[in-house]
Amino acid sequence: MVAGLRALTVDIDTGRWAGTVLENVNLEVTSGHVTAVLGGPGDGKTMVARALTGRLPETACVTGEVVVDGRVAYVPQDGIDAFAPDRSVADQLDELAQLYGKGSVEDACRAACYPLDAAELFPRHNSAGQIQRAALAAALATDPDVLVADGPTASLDRGAALWVWRSLRRCADDGAALLVVTHDVPLLVATGFADRVVVLEAGRVLADGPLAEVSAVADPRVQSYFRAC
Repeated sequence: MVAGLRALTVDIDTGRWAGTVLENVNLEVTSGHVTAVLGGPGDGKTMVARALTGRLPETACVTGEVVVDGRVAYVPQDGIDAFAPDRSVADQLDELAQLYGKGSVEDACRAACYPLDAAELFPRHNSAGQIQRAALAAALATDPDVLVADGPTASLDRGAALWVWRSLRRCADDGAALLVVTHDVPLLVATGFADRVVVLEAGRVLADGPLAEVSAVADPRVQSYFRAC
């Protein structure tokens, strides 16, 4: 295991709202594998991603353990959050590649299906789909041991989504451990890009296992994700 959560429970109290967002979550992310996380709104998908990358809210009370071995890269749910607002995307990608990466910015942008001409713009001048792909390029440029991506294809059409998933699969095949929050269930079923699937409900793990096994679970709450496949 390169990264994982062990009996992790996260309670949040903002003063206006209090509740448990993750409860006794056990999850492993291993080298060379893609773990896909499914769930509905508020089921804890983003909190899992934030826990693995050390980005839980300051108001979080945590019990259990977060295990991470190696350099972690994060693709946030809103890609623009990966960038400073007052510098071009290209400048920031170049800086990341020089600090951490082994490959070129061009290779990272190609893998993320991100157009190089858009990189010359400030982040806010990119479209939603472009800045999401730019955030993935930024993560790939750091040559991470663990890549956590929260909805990396949410703003993409099917062709671009397929390209991105192929790149994610290639990243895992090169030895990285990947956790991907996604709604691309039909694409995953069709391609088999994910080695493991975790289904969350109300902050708890409802199902966890290889894609073929999880898709065959009789629980109707799990089956709701696979009916259209």
